[in-house]
Amino acid sequence: MVMIGLFNKLNKCFLLVLNFIDFSNKYTFNSVFNYEEFALICVVVLLNTCTSTLRSIQYGGPLQANNEAADTIFTKDLTEPLKPGSCIIIRGTIKLYCKRFSLNLLYVKGSKSDIVFHFNPRLALRYIVRNSFLNNSWGEEETTSIEKFHLHRNKTFELQIVATEHEFLVALDGRHICAYVYRTPLEKVNKIQVEGLIEVENVTSKNVNAYPVIPSDNKTFIVPMGHRSEGERLEDQNLVIPITASLPNGFKTGWQLEITGRVKILPSAFYINLQQGNTLWPHPMIPLHLNPRFYTSYGNHLFVRNSWMNGEWGTEERTAGFQFTPGKWFHLAIRMNADSFGVWIDGILAGEFQFRTPVDTIDTVYIHGDVQVKHILMKDHIDDEYFTKSRDMINKRL
Repeated sequence: MVMIGLFNKLNKCFLLVLNFIDFSNKYTFNSVFNYEEFALICVVVLLNTCTSTLRSIQYGGPLQANNEAADTIFTKDLTEPLKPGSCIIIRGTIKLYCKRFSLNLLYVKGSKSDIVFHFNPRLALRYIVRNSFLNNSWGEEETTSIEKFHLHRNKTFELQIVATEHEFLVALDGRHICAYVYRTPLEKVNKIQVEGLIEVENVTSKNVNAYPVIPSDNKTFIVPMGHRSEGERLEDQNLVIPITASLPNGFKTGWQLEITGRVKILPSAFYINLQQGNTLWPHPMIPLHLNPRFYTSYGNHLFVRNSWMNGEWGTEERTAGFQFTPGKWFHLAIRMNADSFGVWIDGILAGEFQFRTPVDTIDTVYIHGDVQVKHILMKDHIDDEYFTKSRDMINKRL
């Protein structure tokens, strides 16, 4: 139908030009512009018509005005209040002409209706808005994310929203994409609403004791133990961010964890956690949190180290600058010393982090953010040979 509409618009433009040519041949044309100018205007109109129509095809058909109200396609009253561990699961398919859709968790009392959590993917712009509508007023939008936009027209999806003590956690097809801190008490939510051009297959709710809810057929990546010989090329392990990798033998004193990856072109931040367990909620104990932050408000890059213990983050250790470069490969080694972690980047010691928590419970590496990871390897010894090579020599292994 869209292509037929495009043909009809083009045909009208051509007829307009032909009629004007026929008119100008029969009569003297005294106008504010001449024939050539009018023909140029017709060409511009023609090109604009093509561009706007093709953009409408690309973005899912005729674009609606931003302020046009979306149709409510699904509502469901909750039979009991949400609490930490409550999980809402929405399965559906995005229609061809969908520009945006929204999932709303509502508080409805009489004629009053607040939106406790507004989850609004905008497909044309490829980002997700989170917000609340309280006391007849929208709050400040949240749009930042360290995960790519993975929603596509004519594709099915599964959205999981899990309530915790302080925030909603949202996963798309089993992958964590964002969090949203409560702006009003969680217990107020009493209704679910879905708006937009999607087909809702089903909406279910259940209680869970961990997040994300990992499918039973999902295979956790196990970090291999091994040794790379001189000149050996790195195997691409086909790892996808966020990475949850298991360390079945733990991380012992005198061992070295090696991570080879590349920072994205326009990074904001990424982080690497050595932690106990593979969940985001309940929050795992994290003996080591490495967090490179690019282009911060302080005017430079920051390399942040920290740990999570006793239900909260400790005091950050910050260093201005680091060896990570946007768009470039890096080679990172984390060494387990007797009382500290040693962090090496491209053969240069970037810092040490004294133990604040027990480290013998570490069993997982979690990596998220603006980074691509090619290879992870655990060695049962400290290997200086690999990390004292020049950057050019190391890059030959990629």
